[in-house]
Amino acid sequence: MRGLNESLKGNPLFAGAEFSKLKIRLYMLVPLYFVLWMGSLTAGRWVYSGASYGLIQVFGLGEGAVQVYRKVVVCGIQVILFCLWIIMIEKRPLRSAGFPAVKPFRVYWTGFLIGFGAISAVTAILLGMGMVQVEAYHWASFIPLAAVIALGWMVQSAAEELAVRGWLIPMLAKESSPAFAIILSSVIFGIFHLFSSGVTVLSFINLILSGLFFAGYAVVTKHIWGVCGMHFAWNVTLGNLYGFPVSGFPDNGRTLVEMSQTGPELFTGGAFGPEGGVITTLVLLSGIIILAILWNRQRLLFTSTN
Repeated sequence: MRGLNESLKGNPLFAGAEFSKLKIRLYMLVPLYFVLWMGSLTAGRWVYSGASYGLIQVFGLGEGAVQVYRKVVVCGIQVILFCLWIIMIEKRPLRSAGFPAVKPFRVYWTGFLIGFGAISAVTAILLGMGMVQVEAYHWASFIPLAAVIALGWMVQSAAEELAVRGWLIPMLAKESSPAFAIILSSVIFGIFHLFSSGVTVLSFINLILSGLFFAGYAVVTKHIWGVCGMHFAWNVTLGNLYGFPVSGFPDNGRTLVEMSQTGPELFTGGAFGPEGGVITTLVLLSGIIILAILWNRQRLLFTSTN
């Protein structure tokens, strides 16, 4: 384990936290994270409440557009406040919070394809097993809003990844170890969703596994650009392309496909959505194993060239 942590500490994802001028004990980091997250979330909701009514009336936004607008405003404020905290309070460059990448646009969309592939694999297996079935397609109503829906999820995923993989994990690792930071952050990621609809023991386990999967991808790619794209694809594919609940939230705006669950909750995830089913467990475990193999190859290659 010591060798693992030493190897991980040299990863740029973790190294950026060393530039932080903030001196804070390990036991205070998690409470600070909750304060930053809930504080920025509350601020975002205040801004949305203060500016929303007039704009909605002026532009005549429909229900689907209002949902996206709310997501962009609330999560956008979270991104801004986290960035200001890093720059003004910790006095370090923003790129040190998981943003160094040679070709960010390219790696973002590579992550998107992986996220899309993971959820599509889960959906294909459920369809093949007869656990879900397609009820209808909504091309005409979905296509005009597709870009707007995508924008909402892009901002939402960026907020979560900046807060968790970009800030929390490296800061925890600075005061403890990378392995501990990844595990603890994944548990916190699961705890944040405990109050969602349809939560079960399996869905909680899957949320922890998804935290490990996202963190593993950030470690392998050495930044959060790719995992932002993966998280974005995960949510938009699950909620708007295939019409499933996203982590227990059933109403995510217009959907391309309307699905119905016909199999047992163990497989479909019930009200929580496929993220709470055993198929997702297997897909996530497979992804984590693949990432572990890729990271080990990186480590061995680095060792052999030094």
